Amino acid sequence: MDLRDCLRRCSEKIKSLPKTSRIRIISHYDTDGICSAYILAKAIEREGFDFHITLLEHPVKEEIERLGDEDSDAMILSDLGSSFIDTISKMGRDSIILDHHQPEDRDVIKGSVIQVNSNLFGIDGDTDASGSSLCYLLAKEMNKENIDLSPFALMGAIGDKQSLGGFSGVNREIFDEARREGFIKISRPSLKLGDGPIIREINLSVDPFYPGLSGREEEIGKLLDRLSIREDARYSEIGGEEKKRLHSFLMLTLLRNNIDPLVANNIIKERILTEKLPLNLDVISEMIDACSKSNDHGLALSFLFNPEDLYERIKRRSEAYKIRIIEKLREIEDRGLKETRNIVYFTCDKAGDGSYMSGIVSSYFDCKNKPVFSFSKDRNKIHVSCRARRKMVERGLNLGGLMRSIAQRFGGSGGGHKIAAGATLEETDLDEIVRYIDDIIGKGYEGKV
Repeated sequence: MDLRDCLRRCSEKIKSLPKTSRIRIISHYDTDGICSAYILAKAIEREGFDFHITLLEHPVKEEIERLGDEDSDAMILSDLGSSFIDTISKMGRDSIILDHHQPEDRDVIKGSVIQVNSNLFGIDGDTDASGSSLCYLLAKEMNKENIDLSPFALMGAIGDKQSLGGFSGVNREIFDEARREGFIKISRPSLKLGDGPIIREINLSVDPFYPGLSGREEEIGKLLDRLSIREDARYSEIGGEEKKRLHSFLMLTLLRNNIDPLVANNIIKERILTEKLPLNLDVISEMIDACSKSNDHGLALSFLFNPEDLYERIKRRSEAYKIRIIEKLREIEDRGLKETRNIVYFTCDKAGDGSYMSGIVSSYFDCKNKPVFSFSKDRNKIHVSCRARRKMVERGLNLGGLMRSIAQRFGGSGGGHKIAAGATLEETDLDEIVRYIDDIIGKGYEGKV
């Protein structure tokens, strides 16, 4: 069965349900997961079905089982699910998994479950397809008119850093289609800044994180004065020469910090615009992610359904979250990362913050060419988030496999991508976990499954 046949089978399964059916959508709480849920909800709604969405922060077996026990006629899991296919299949309910993380089971059909995992069809889930990409392909299979949802598939891929170096694979096909059909436009190369005064936008900039500037408004003011740019000016208002001076200084600031070369090429680039959203997809993607990770998943999702009315609310919520994250990043910037022979790491009081920050640290801090780990304690659990630069993955590192390995070793669940992954472990001595990870990476562990 190829991908198209699998998507057709999923579409037929959904359409065969009585119109009175209630379809449960369970998705991840990051930008990709939220865009996935939105795409599915719109496609299902257009077919006349009722739906109920739940966004999960740290999916674990018990939570999947609890949601599966609730009253619904069918269940769709997006941007997650492949790690729990055994649990889901035992429920005996019609279910569809749309996932791009490394699968534990290579069965496309398992009982009443259809598993649409990009990796099972030769499509790299790290770079070529996101959860929202797969949800969009299903939506389009259900009805060709759902092509208008293509900008949200691209925004989900952007949220998962799959636009670095340009879209490829399925993502590129969606990009080309969306542009050809007029659902997106491309801007001139620019920085990723919002619509506020430049001094505020740089002060609140997390991705990119500008060393010595992000979270330091006084220093930004001095910089703008040297560059002869008004503090109250907005990025869209300044002229070409002023932009050149600003671009040059900010790029030099980043390059001095040994940032990820792939990320460096993404700082000044063309941006994707759509009439459906008020700002470019890069800015909105970060806004959704920050809002959701501030524990307001509902607002982040609702914004996609009603962007005009909820823009100011989500902007305020995301800015408040970024202020808090920047304070923590500045602490790491000032005191440095903890380091072992093969990894760098930091501890964080909240797992969601650690997950968000690990990606920023990996991209913009000098990580000594080592993967970055974040550890957070929560009651009797330890949450682990890890990120690596693409060159490490090309040399064989597989963080998703590593997270499954430590979950087996210490108890819990784990998985993800080769380049970004996570685990929730039973409470164990943190030093022991660090030693185990350091040792297994030092032995050249590739996490092959």
